[in-house]
Parts: sequence; C-alpha cells; structure tokens
Amino acid sequence: MCIGSDACRSGRTDRMPSPEGLVVLENGPLTAVFQPKAGGRMLRLSHRDHGEVLVPLGTDPFDPLYWPKGGAYPLFPFHNKLEGGTFSFEERAFQVMPHPTSPPDALHGPAHRRPWCVTAHERTSLTMVLDYAADDDWPFDFRAEQSFTLDSAGLALRLSLQNKAKATMPAGFGWHPYFAADLSRPVFCDALVEHASDRASLPTHETRPYAAECKLLAGEFTRHFSGARSADVLVDCGLIVRMNWQSPLDYLVVHRMPTYLCLEPVSHLGGALRYPDSEKKAFGLAALTPGAFIQADVAMSIRKAD
Repeated sequence: MCIGSDACRSGRTDRMPSPEGLVVLENGPLTAVFQPKAGGRMLRLSHRDHGEVLVPLGTDPFDPLYWPKGGAYPLFPFHNKLEGGTFSFEERAFQVMPHPTSPPDALHGPAHRRPWCVTAHERTSLTMVLDYAADDDWPFDFRAEQSFTLDSAGLALRLSLQNKAKATMPAGFGWHPYFAADLSRPVFCDALVEHASDRASLPTHETRPYAAECKLLAGEFTRHFSGARSADVLVDCGLIVRMNWQSPLDYLVVHRMPTYLCLEPVSHLGGALRYPDSEKKAFGLAALTPGAFIQADVAMSIRKAD
C-alpha cells in the first residue's frame, strides 16, 4: 500500500507541491532529502563536515515544465530529446506533446513531471513508484520504480521500468544528477567510445575511440559516450564522488555548465527513438512486451580528496 495515496496519481499537475512530503535518509555524515511528489526528485545530498554534493534544491513550488537545475531526477521512459515529438514503433506512428522550451521536440520523458508514491521508507532507505497512465506525453502505461539506500560512504540506487500496457513498448531509463562542480573541477569517465553530436546536440552514428585516462576538459558542453561503467568528479566542497552503474545503462551523457555537472547513466543513446526499429535496439532501446521489465543499479561512493 502506498504511503500517502494522493502521491500515486500519474496525471499532470501545474505546480510541483512543496514543502510537504519531504523524505529524509541519514547515515553517518551523509543526509539525502527527497520530495517524491515533485517528480520523484532527490533535493539534496549533503556531507555533514564538507557540504553539498549535489546542487541543492529548495522546497518552493515550481512549474514541472520548467524544472530547477539541481538535485537529481529520474528519466523514464526515454531521455534527452525526441525530435519533433514523433516516433514510430512496430508500424505505428506516435505523437507526444512538445516541450515549451524546445518546440517541436519533447524532452526527458514525463516521469520527473509527475508525483511519485512512497511504498517503503526507513531511516536509510526509500522506495517510490510511479504508475503512469498513457496520455499526450507518452502513449503507453508503465510502472517506474526508484529504490535508494544510503550508507555512511555513499548512495545506492536501483531503477526499474515495467510495461503495463497491452502492447509492446519502446523503453529506456536513466538518472540525471546535478553535481555541485564548477568548470575548474576535474571529471573522468572510463568510456570506450565517444559519439559525435549534430547541430541539435544529439549523438550521431559517427564515433571515435575515447581514452579513458583523459580528463574531460573544462568548458560548457554536452557529450555522449558508450561503454562507460564509472565516472569520477571532484565537487566544489572538496569531496570526490565516484559513480558506478550496470547494464543496461550502457550509455553516458555528460552535460557541463558553469555551476553544475550532470553525469547521466542511461540505457540508450540520446535520440534513439528517431531511428527505425532495427536500430532502436542497436542503440539500447528495449522492446518491452506487456508485463516485462528492465532494471539497473547505480552506486555513488563519496570520499575526501587525498
């Protein structure tokens, strides 16, 4: 049974609620604060002696179409940009609502713009779900779940996605944290391949080998990788964060701006929905039959810099 049944609605809302419904996890020096009703978000991750790991979010209400650049949120059932808001799958054409900041494209799926439901909460763990009913933002029913466990040295996350529709659904997922790291902070990933980007900042078929030992240089950019299983960043408060993740999170998006760094492990190449069905699979999109699911784990370890 859900804790707070009104949080389980998958329908649209004009404002993300706040400050009610905050969930806090604590273990040793670490504290994680969540607001499930605000799109299943983590608002902050803090170290008692050092400070903020993520760009902290407050609890003021916000328009879900203009979400704040902070905390961390889930990406279901696709990430990045859906050009024109259209895609085809199994000989059917679909249209979804464009995002007002990027018309006619859709962005990042609708799950982080819906209230989530807490199904379990203890001092160091949290599980929340979204039962999504098909609408103009996505044409299939699905269930998404996030399970977090906080220990004294980091955070573990399990993501899962189940098709609740009566037809096969193209499906992907990922996680979108905003690390508190300015342009001077070193960041590394162990990717094998980097994908060239087009003028819309979407990855293309063109690839080049990526030297894992190379530092991602300073500057504002969005870069797309595959074959990565970990990334490291020195955040502003002096802590080193290492992220590790498992298949099917076989891609990584790195988005860097002056006041934050996004390291986004994702299950498919950005823009994969635009390709023919045979290429969708090659670029990581799952074809989930009714009732089928996919899941993956992400781990974040946090330590003081040497």
